[in-house]
Amino acid sequence: MVQQKAEPVANSMVPVVRRIQTDKPYVFITMDDGAIKDPDAQKLIQASGTHPVLFLNQKYVKGHEAYFKAILDSSGATLGDHTIDHPDLRGKPFEFQRKEICDDADDFQRELGQRPSLFRPPFGVYDQTTLRAAATCGMRAAVLWSASVNDGNVQFQVGDKLRPGDIVLMHFRKTFTEDYNAFLAQAKKDGLTPVPLPDFLG
Repeated sequence: MVQQKAEPVANSMVPVVRRIQTDKPYVFITMDDGAIKDPDAQKLIQASGTHPVLFLNQKYVKGHEAYFKAILDSSGATLGDHTIDHPDLRGKPFEFQRKEICDDADDFQRELGQRPSLFRPPFGVYDQTTLRAAATCGMRAAVLWSASVNDGNVQFQVGDKLRPGDIVLMHFRKTFTEDYNAFLAQAKKDGLTPVPLPDFLG
């Protein structure tokens, strides 16, 4: 197994990871935002054993901590940082970006019992200030994606199938069940096994 180390480009910046370099048939699922709380999400994730990273926004978690804590505690999912309010961070002052990232992580540590160490910039956009701010908040990497699922369809950035090392993006939306099952079916069709992303960002 080729393990990709999340080594900072410079001491003060987190690395950006779009996919994992691996010689194994592994794929990674990530779930963003937390806007729609599908009642079947916990059961689906737990039954499939995919160990997703949940990149959540505080604004969607607030008041629904028990829902997300149940998923985290029962499924081997990992908590990720996606900022408090999901703003476009690019071009914003350092302190603004730092507050969005750090306060999200601090709140989750307090309310969910886990402090995220993986960060996903909203909309996948960032600048050098974002990477510096994330580092000061204790993040290990800024995680983007190389495939996504929308409205029950897997969309590829390259080719017409999932590739080993792909990081797949989906959301907590009304189509959660449809999207999640589409990911599972595509991974199986392409001979890939979902595994925990943090294991490859040491």
